[in-house]
Amino acid sequence: KQWYQRRVAITAGEIKDDLTAKSKQLQNLTDAAQDVEELELSEDSFPFQLGEVFVEMTAEQTNNMITTYKAKIDKDMQALKDKSADIETNMKELKSELYGKFGSAINLEYD
Repeated sequence: KQWYQRRVAITAGEIKDDLTAKSKQLQNLTDAAQDVEELELSEDSFPFQLGEVFVEMTAEQTNNMITTYKAKIDKDMQALKDKSADIETNMKELKSELYGKFGSAINLEYD
């Protein structure tokens, strides 16, 4: 069980890192949407990166793509938060069981 708890703690850390990365992606998309809005009157088209290729799109198409990507990232973030909550619940159950068995002779806290 100790190995399992360590693995769960590592997974929780990975989820936290993924959430941080997704949050940064979301902020970048929000910034891009603001840039498109500010430049919409002066520009006919905008380069939008799809994979490794840039595609020229109108402001409306660009905003639609940004909205689509933001919705996907929001969905991914919610799934990660749900998974994190499940892991946290599991960790609490494991800690309770192990502390009940070994008392203060063990330290199960992680950073």
